[in-house]
Amino acid sequence: MATIYAIKGLILEEVLLNLLRESGYNAIDAARNDSTLRDGSSGLEVKGRGCNHQIDAIADFTISPPFSYPIRLLLEAKFYQKNVGIEIVRNAVGVLKDVGEYWDVNNQNHFKSRYHYQYAIFTSSKFTTSAQRYAFAQDIYLIKLENNKYFKPIINEINNLDSTDFNGSADNSINIELSELRKNLRSSLKNREPNPMHQYQSEKLINIYELSIELGASYIGVIGNCFPIFLTPSSAFNIDDLIDDPMIRICWDNYKWLIVKRSARCPTLDEDDILFSFDLPEELFKLYSENNMLTNERALDLKQDFMSTIQIIFRRNDSNIMSSLKLKLDHQWIEEIRNRIQ
Repeated sequence: MATIYAIKGLILEEVLLNLLRESGYNAIDAARNDSTLRDGSSGLEVKGRGCNHQIDAIADFTISPPFSYPIRLLLEAKFYQKNVGIEIVRNAVGVLKDVGEYWDVNNQNHFKSRYHYQYAIFTSSKFTTSAQRYAFAQDIYLIKLENNKYFKPIINEINNLDSTDFNGSADNSINIELSELRKNLRSSLKNREPNPMHQYQSEKLINIYELSIELGASYIGVIGNCFPIFLTPSSAFNIDDLIDDPMIRICWDNYKWLIVKRSARCPTLDEDDILFSFDLPEELFKLYSENNMLTNERALDLKQDFMSTIQIIFRRNDSNIMSSLKLKLDHQWIEEIRNRIQ
C-alpha cells in the first residue's frame, strides 16, 4: 500500500528530474555496470560504507569539473501540507556521508567508480528554520517551490490528486506499485509520450504530464558561486536573448522572486519582461533582516551582495552541447533605487 503523499513526492521528483535535463543532468534509470549502485527489490539503491540506501531520483551531471570526481545528484522531493523539518535533513546528511565513504572500505573493487555526491531536497511547502540552518552547515541544498510563479501550476495539480486517481478507494488506501508508476512517468516525460499514464485513468495525472511538457525546462542557477536556485522560465523566455544581453534585474512581486530584462520596470511588469521565477528559503533573508522584517534597503543589500551574478548551465539547441552563461545584475539600476529610497 502507498500513501498519497508518497505518490505526490514521487511525481514531483520525476517532474523535476525531467526539467533538469536542460541543465545538464541525466537521470539514472538502473545500476547496470555501475559498481556504486544496485537494483534493489523496491528501487535503485546507492551503496554506502555502512549499508545501501534506496534513492530513486539520481542524476549525473554531464560536465566533470577539473580536479573533481564526476558529480552525482541525489534528489529528494517532499510534498507535505506541513513544513519540512530537520529530521529530513538529518537523514540526508547521514546518507551523504555514508555513500561518500563507500570507496573507503578496504576493498580494491570499490575504487572502480567514485563520485562527488550532492544532495538536494525540494519541497512544495516550506522548511523549518532549524532544517535550513542545519542544511546550510552540512552542505545539503534546500530548494523551495512554493512561490515559484511558473512551477506553481504543477504544484497545484499534484496537490489536487487523491486516491481515486490511482484506482484507490475513498478511504485513501492505494494499492499501487510505486516503482512501476515511476518507470511509466519517467518514460512518458523523457519520450514525450503520454500513453503509459493512461492506464491510471486520471485526468489530473495527464494534466501534470502536459504542464511539464509545456514548461519544457528549468535551470539550476548559482548565486555568488555558492548558492543554487531553481529557475523556472516564462513562456516568453528565449535563451538566445540572454546570450545577446546577460544584464538582468531582479524584482520581488507579491512573495515571488522574478528575474526580468534590464529594460523592465518593477513593479509594473509586462509578462514579456519576465525571464524566470524562483523561490528562496526564508533563512537566507534573515541574514539581512532587522527585527525579523526585511526593509527595502536590506533587500537591495541582498541583491547586490548575493545576486550580483547568477551562473546557469544549459543545453544548446536540443543537443548534448552544454554552455555556461553568467547573468549580471544591473548595478546602475540598484544605485538608482538606493538613492530614491535614501
